[in-house]
Amino acid sequence: MRIRNLYDPPTLKDRDPVVPWVPKDIMTASARISDEGCEITVTGDGVGWLYPPLQDGLAKVVWEKADGGNLIGISDNDTVPIYPGVTVLVRLCGYEDASLVTMLKNLGLPLVFAASDHPY
Repeated sequence: MRIRNLYDPPTLKDRDPVVPWVPKDIMTASARISDEGCEITVTGDGVGWLYPPLQDGLAKVVWEKADGGNLIGISDNDTVPIYPGVTVLVRLCGYEDASLVTMLKNLGLPLVFAASDHPY
């Protein structure tokens, strides 16, 4: 069975940039919207925290990173760590039922997928 992504969530190009919280005395954080998405830059020693986006009636909303990974704090907290460097967020992914995310994580599958021969 071939697996491909059939989900096309909205991009972050038309949204305001999101800036993570960082301890002001040892770190800095900034964000800007680029052609690729929301580019977050964190400098200093330590870790910053990105708060979850608005749920908009959904059970869970998470950010998708440009490298295909997802920032998820669904298991124990809604905030996610942001480490020094550049992180690019490209999409917001929403789910009506958080159990779907848990099931896919336990199976080791990407968060959004569908079998190409059974798209529904």
